[in-house]
Amino acid sequence: MKPVFDTNVFIEYAEQLSMTTIARSALSVVVLYELAATTSDQSTFKKYQAFLHVYQHNNGILTPTETDWWECAKVIRRLRYQQKSAAHGKTPKLQHAHQLQNDALIARTAYLNQCIVVTVDIDDYQQLSRYMKVNVISAEEYFGF
Repeated sequence: MKPVFDTNVFIEYAEQLSMTTIARSALSVVVLYELAATTSDQSTFKKYQAFLHVYQHNNGILTPTETDWWECAKVIRRLRYQQKSAAHGKTPKLQHAHQLQNDALIARTAYLNQCIVVTVDIDDYQQLSRYMKVNVISAEEYFGF
């Protein structure tokens, strides 16, 4: 499975992300948005722009569809209002469930494209896995630390 790096991986594992690593991965447009919107350093912004060109060249950009948005909204709603999942029963209400909306979009598009999410925030994706199929690995495990 191709890796899809979560936003936090681009920040915390920047030195491990060579152009070769980027060329062998896919990029969620949600991650691209988060990186572009929050990067204040111009040289880092230009690096992300160079990564974008590699992903575009390799057709490696994952973009959520209308259905993806709808299905993820239902997942976040279930998490927020403590609804039951078929596999896990009732879950605790999550006050910060809305903050997982981007992670849900990343997870869904990665799964549907036979990719695996690489993240520092493994717990967030495990919470989502109660209501949706998620392929995820910790960045620490992926990079062998």
